[in-house]
Amino acid sequence: MLFKLLKYDFRSMWKQFSIIWPAALIIGLINRFTLPFSSDSGANWVVSQEWMSIISITLFFGVMFSMFVASVVFVLTRFYRGLLGDEGYLMHTLPVHPWQLVLSKLLCALVVTVVNTVVAVLALFLMMPLKWSDLFDLDFWKMIVQGLMEQPDSILYLVEFLVMILVFFAMVFTSVYLSMAIGHLFHRHRVLMSVVAYMGLDIVGSLILNVLDRLSLYPMSWALKLDGHRSLWAGIALLLIPTVLMFLGTSYILKNKLNLE
Repeated sequence: MLFKLLKYDFRSMWKQFSIIWPAALIIGLINRFTLPFSSDSGANWVVSQEWMSIISITLFFGVMFSMFVASVVFVLTRFYRGLLGDEGYLMHTLPVHPWQLVLSKLLCALVVTVVNTVVAVLALFLMMPLKWSDLFDLDFWKMIVQGLMEQPDSILYLVEFLVMILVFFAMVFTSVYLSMAIGHLFHRHRVLMSVVAYMGLDIVGSLILNVLDRLSLYPMSWALKLDGHRSLWAGIALLLIPTVLMFLGTSYILKNKLNLE
């Protein structure tokens, strides 16, 4: 049933971003040909301020900003409307556990974040004044592969760092979900109470870290003392702890304290 929930959420995601993502890539490619790049002493690239260039680059950053705003709105509205709003009446009648509903929203939010990042990087890459023939230079790629073979840990370090970033976003999303769930327990001013709950969670987290710091148990200091891969995995574990707690708290409220009136 979780896969059906993901399919439903991904379909909604595609409806919202099916225009923004291709538009970002297309405008990035257009800027590759409209921006008149010129070389400065063969080393620096200087963009001339022609009107066509200004228009195209303004459109590009406008689309990038719209994509960022749309992702934030999507993450907030998919959870609020889908589980706490009108759609909640239907979603909570499905034969699924509340944690599956929350997990579906969380995974969809993470996918949106990843795809937005990939699209933004690709769009910027398409704008760069590179010779496409260089990308198919076998000697260049052979050198990269050889370097990775000599330093195989570099790939693992990169994967671990990306996992830590992904877990960090999961922590941010679950804190927002828990705040909205707490705010929905009130009968009036639910949006305002959600904001207050988010601020309260941030204060509680800061207080806990301050107490641990005074007890010489500050977790980040402990993680930084580790070396190599252990430091990254310790950071991932420290981010997972509040993420799991807030995920379970959100699921508990949806299961036992939900009020859709």
